[in-house]
Amino acid sequence: MGDQQLEYLEFLADEVHYLLPLSWVDRISERTKKKGKTSLIDFAGLTSPGYKEKTQEYLILADEENAGFLAERVLGIRVLDKRAFLSLAEPAWNETNRYLEAAVLLQTGQEDEVLAYVLKPEILKERQWKL
Repeated sequence: MGDQQLEYLEFLADEVHYLLPLSWVDRISERTKKKGKTSLIDFAGLTSPGYKEKTQEYLILADEENAGFLAERVLGIRVLDKRAFLSLAEPAWNETNRYLEAAVLLQTGQEDEVLAYVLKPEILKERQWKL
């Protein structure tokens, strides 16, 4: 891979596509009860305040399993060129979501595209995995 190309795990939470750098992923499992010191990150609660709890089928464990991202579906690995990233600016990017690095248009089908958000897990880690 070139300097500009990186691998990301694509997952879906509350019908929003997210991309997590693959280097942060430890493992993926079916969702079970929270174990130990793992902090759970539920993006559905952020994108739909007051939502009725949706079924998050998967747990993506990161940072030596100190954090777990809840996901409806895990869609696979994407190799992305950072030059295709779309910068986020105010008001879309604000003090409450600095954990987003960028957005990117992904091809989903023959001619379909979807907007996905690239996560900056190091920001979430600074916050001790709290949103």
